[in-house]
This record gives sequence, C-alpha cells and structure tokens, in this order.
Amino acid sequence: MRTIKRLSAILIAVLLCALLLAPAAAYADNTYTAVEGTSTTFNKYLIMDAGDNVPNVSFSFSVAPGTAISASAGKMEVMAGPGAPTIADVTFAPSDATATEAGTNIDIARQASARADGLTAETGVQLEAGEKYATKQATVSFSGITFDEPGIYRYIITETANADHESAGIMHDNDVDRVLDVYVSDDGTGTLTVAAYVLHLNANDIAAGSGNGSADVQTDGAPLDDKTDGFTNEFNSKDLVFKKEVTGNQASRDKWFAFTATVTDVNDDDVFTISLADDGDDNTTDGNADATSGVNNATIAENQNKTNPTSATGAELKAGVKFYLQHGQSVAIRGIAPNAAYTVEENAEDYKSTASGVSGYDKAATGVIGTIAGTEKVVKTSFLNTRNGMIPTGVLLTAVPGIAIVAVALGGLLAVKRKKNED
Repeated sequence: MRTIKRLSAILIAVLLCALLLAPAAAYADNTYTAVEGTSTTFNKYLIMDAGDNVPNVSFSFSVAPGTAISASAGKMEVMAGPGAPTIADVTFAPSDATATEAGTNIDIARQASARADGLTAETGVQLEAGEKYATKQATVSFSGITFDEPGIYRYIITETANADHESAGIMHDNDVDRVLDVYVSDDGTGTLTVAAYVLHLNANDIAAGSGNGSADVQTDGAPLDDKTDGFTNEFNSKDLVFKKEVTGNQASRDKWFAFTATVTDVNDDDVFTISLADDGDDNTTDGNADATSGVNNATIAENQNKTNPTSATGAELKAGVKFYLQHGQSVAIRGIAPNAAYTVEENAEDYKSTASGVSGYDKAATGVIGTIAGTEKVVKTSFLNTRNGMIPTGVLLTAVPGIAIVAVALGGLLAVKRKKNED
C-alpha cells in the first residue's frame, strides 16, 4: 500500500512539473528562427536616339535603411531594414541589344524626369519616335542579412550622382531614390519567409485598407499605386556632319579630296556609326557620300580607290579617321557625347579652302560638340574649295571661228593667184 502511495505521489509530482514547464516549452517553440534575405532585381533603362550605338557607361547605387514608421490607423508599421544590402554596378556597352517600340512605357511608374515634355508617375517613361533603349538588370543582394520577425522592412536605393555622366550627355532621373520594402511573413507554421520585395517611389505610400496591408502581400489590402520597376537614364548625344563643295572655272566636281576627322574625349571602346547615305529613317542624321573613291585624271593617286568607313571606335577617332569626298558629298558621325572635342581637316591641294563656307554648314571645323551645337542635335561644318584660272587673251591664243580661218586662207590664195596673173 505504501508503495502505491509513493508511486502516486511521484506521478502527481511529475505531472505538476510538466504543467509548470508547459508554458516555457510552448514559448520556446514559438520563438522565430531568423530568415536570411535572398536577392531581388530591378531594371535599368538607357534611352538614346535611333542613330546611336549604346555607349560604354556604368551606373552605381547605394542602399541604406529607411526610416521606421509607427503603426497608425489604416497603416502598417514599417521597420528600418537591417544590415547593408549591396548592388553591383550596372554597365552598358555597344554590344548590348536595343528595342525601338515607339509608344512603349519602359518604366511602370515614376516621377517626372528631365525629359523636355515631362512625364508623370501615371504615364511612366514613354518611348518617343526616333528613340530606342537598352535594358540591364541590377541585383540587390541580401546575403548575410537576416529578419527575425514578420513585418515590412524598408530600404532606400539611391543612384549615385556622377559629374562625368552629365558632361558626357548621360541624364539622370530627377528622382534618384527608390523605396524597397521587404515583406517578411509567417507561413502559418511558425516559419519566417521573405514573401516579396516591392520597389516603389515614395516613402509614405504603404497602402491603407481594411487589412492594413498591401495587395502585393495581403489580398484584403489596397495595392500600392506608385510601384516602379527601376531607374531610367538618357544619353543625349550629338551628331557631326561635314560637307565638301567646290567652285570656280578650274574646279573639278569629280575630284576626290582627302579629309581627316578627329574626335577626342571619347571612350576607346565606344563604337560610332558613320552614315554615308540616306538610311530611310527620318529620325537619323545621314551623310551623302560614296562607299569608295573613284579614279579620274583630276584625283591624285593616293586618293583613288579608297574606302570610306561606316563605323569607327573611339580609339580610331582619337587617332584620326580618313574620308574621301567629291563635290556635294557629306559624312555624318552619329552619337557623340557633348563634351567630346572634334576637328575636321582636309588636304585642299592647289585649291583655296574656306572652312565653314557651304550654306547651311557654317559651324566651326573644330571645337567641342556641345558648345558648338548648343541645343541643336547636329554640328554641321564644311569646306568650300575654290579654283579659278585667268584665261589669257591675244591673237595667238584666242579661239577664232573656223569659218573665219577658212575665209582668211581663201583670201590669201586669191591674192597670190591675182599677183601671178598680173605678172
């Protein structure tokens, strides 16, 4: 009997201990294991004119914790994001593909940009006629960053200002910041998951709704209305055109002259399209020249059978690129940065050369592209070559009509015959 009582007492003690320890065990089971962030991406757009190649250019970004916002009526709490996510530089190059769908919105929504016509968050950035764009993805890495509670964690992504970009014609968005919210959720089993990354424009747009949340995560909340898929920049380039004309009574219109075009302050690896003829696109700047120079008695041997290039690298333009033009012909070099300096020279041979002498092509033959063009798209320069000869007058060198010569000859013969008859 005593044994039974002792066993019963022990059992009751064990049960009491279990009951006392249960809340602690339950509490331990409900402690979240922090979840590590993964990565997300956003788009980087670069708009350029239809005649341009994609320039070599890199864009940098920084990420900082956003400002925490306390919960209030209709709005969820927002926490400052922990750690320091990283974004690798986004680099464009001439080999990048481009798209040309005019009228396409290439950013879901964003603030008005530096574009002349102004763009709103509702319309996005609409591609205009005569424009194309290249796209790259930027990756935001959360490696090593953990989240230990459900909620919204906020970061601010900022595109780094770059003075070199501005001088090179790369225009940044007026709004250089984007808000990145990381939504961390309980999956229903006590396990944390990163449910979504949401990029939007403004820091005060956590959606209001009966569920105090966002439809990006919770279906009973109102959706964010300022979402965006990235950043947009523009390459505002200039084109260089040079033309050749000849004039004068001793000038040859089919003579080929040699020109050298030099452009500095460009990237060696940039590639520039050179137009020699109309490509049928009204949105591009065109030249008017033959692919190769010909052969004729007026052209010196070193200018005959020479090829005019249709593209050149920055390194080649820095060294000087040769062209060969006849009267009335021109060459267009497209997509040059405004801060680039240029010089066009010609070998005028025995012609008198007048730089900027062709009507409508009166810009200086040397200078800085942007300074010369101002707000214009094209720098148009030229060379007018004059070759006049003084035609001497006199009996021996004056052309006499053939009938007059015959009359003089006949008169002489008649005079001689008359003389013989008189004798």
